[in-house]
Amino acid sequence: MNTHLLAVCVICGLLTGCSTRYNPANTPFAIYHPIAEENVRKLEKGITTPGETIKLFGEPIKKNISDRGERYVYGYLGDTLNVTFDSSHTVSSFLYRPAIFEPVEGNTDYQNKKINTGSLRKIQIYNTTRFDLERWFRKANKKERNNERFRYTFTRKNGILVVYTLANYEERVLSYTFTPAE
Repeated sequence: MNTHLLAVCVICGLLTGCSTRYNPANTPFAIYHPIAEENVRKLEKGITTPGETIKLFGEPIKKNISDRGERYVYGYLGDTLNVTFDSSHTVSSFLYRPAIFEPVEGNTDYQNKKINTGSLRKIQIYNTTRFDLERWFRKANKKERNNERFRYTFTRKNGILVVYTLANYEERVLSYTFTPAE
């Protein structure tokens, strides 16, 4: 009996170890891309086409059709944008709701340092955590939170790095942008 129980435990352990780990970054809904307000302002009723909308925001996460026309839905974990097209295949309406972030903490110690651009290449979506970021770039100048995400801003002499992470204990990176200083 004990031998059979041990065998079952070993087999379960092997199956668990060999199974692929769930990685939200491999699902279309887990990758967070902030919706740029300046692109939303480019949408014009009666003028902007679905093709132009896709050029501005990429492929939508959902497409719906109703009696009002076709609707593209953008966003996950925060910013959302709904764009409706009428029968003439131009924008008839849109609704943009940016995520609201509340300041949590900040650190101004490292503003005179530079971001090592080689370390930027180390950042991997979902595999890099906040702890990796702090090891490479030191503490963020600003940390903000909403229900689903944290936004870390690293302001340095050579530019600004903005990183979005999950708001859980692992704080895995969802997306990031680096804007070099002018």
